[in-house]
Amino acid sequence: MTSMTTPPVQDETSAPFWEAAREGRFLIQRCPETGRFQWYPRAHSIHAPHARPEWVEASGRGELLTYSVVHRGNQRGDPYVCALIRLEEGVTVFSRVEGVAEADLRAGLPLAVAFHQLDETTSLPVFRPRTPD
Repeated sequence: MTSMTTPPVQDETSAPFWEAAREGRFLIQRCPETGRFQWYPRAHSIHAPHARPEWVEASGRGELLTYSVVHRGNQRGDPYVCALIRLEEGVTVFSRVEGVAEADLRAGLPLAVAFHQLDETTSLPVFRPRTPD
């Protein structure tokens, strides 16, 4: 993965997500009233705004919706792929995709979460091609 210099913002709302990521687990939020999932982390449910969402472990499996290959001008580092991935749980996440040649990227490509350790305290979820179950 291309090196990153700025770690993501970690706040009280997202702390459970980042703690789980350090352990290699991918969490998303679920509304305790409707059972519906949501992403990105919020202090309230988007499905029942008076409810506080609960954290649950996601399958980590999804499919590529769309992507962009990022080439950084005048900087070192290889191009990288930023993508929207629809998880099996129905939410869409924005992440990097690794381990796929640019020519093989396509909508519907099955992906699975993996983790890239950024530093001693932060692991970032990335997605790689999913192997058949």
